[in-house]
Amino acid sequence: MIYSIAIPEPDDLDAFRLAARRLLAAEIDPADVAWTDGSTRGLFLDVPPEEEKIAFVPCGFVLLAGKVACHRDEARWPLLYQLLWRLTHGERTLMDQVADPLMHRLQQMASAVRRDQHRMTAFLRFRVVDDDEGACCAAWYEPHYRSLRGTSSFFINRFASLRFSILTPDLTLHWNRHAATFGPGLRRQDAPPPDAMEDWWKRYYRATFNPARYNPRLMQGHMPKRFWRNLPEAAAIPDLLGEAGARTDRMIRSSITNE
Repeated sequence: MIYSIAIPEPDDLDAFRLAARRLLAAEIDPADVAWTDGSTRGLFLDVPPEEEKIAFVPCGFVLLAGKVACHRDEARWPLLYQLLWRLTHGERTLMDQVADPLMHRLQQMASAVRRDQHRMTAFLRFRVVDDDEGACCAAWYEPHYRSLRGTSSFFINRFASLRFSILTPDLTLHWNRHAATFGPGLRRQDAPPPDAMEDWWKRYYRATFNPARYNPRLMQGHMPKRFWRNLPEAAAIPDLLGEAGARTDRMIRSSITNE
């Protein structure tokens, strides 16, 4: 018998954990489970019973699952259930086995999401917009994975006194200084237009750019080109790189003269 598990939202870790507890209580092998999203329902599939089993697993499983749930790989739920099954069926130290193919794949997925979430905290830029309640900050961002929910606490803690919205193609976050709400994703054209802060970012970037440390490959390693179109200061990068050589020469000549 094949059991159908529909996860309502693509990154809904709580729904996965609830379903997994029911599957474990019924001793359902990972090979007998079909994981789908909330809009898909297979034919002639059954659902697990209501009984749940509390699974005692390493704390690292929850942390790992939280990252993997944000990945776009359709195998993320089957892989996580395979890990949970093995942890609760005699392989308690599996998470320490870095060479195990399952652990290696899951760790790679988690690392990719972790990097994406870090970049979101670094490359997201707010714009000031006005609504019925006054000034509000809004930002458009295109994460590679479903990284908004996992980074929401970072933005809320850092900008707790502001009203703001973060818009992504997958999800939107709205903070009203008291509570956070999530909504459906939006398109890039729904993002707010440029504001006065755009010029500030450009001036700041120009002022802090050091032509003597010009290294395009290293720069793109830290700030890949796919992020440039969402960064107001990135519009200045081509000119700054083109001027880097001449600016460095002037700095050297000025240094020699002052000596």
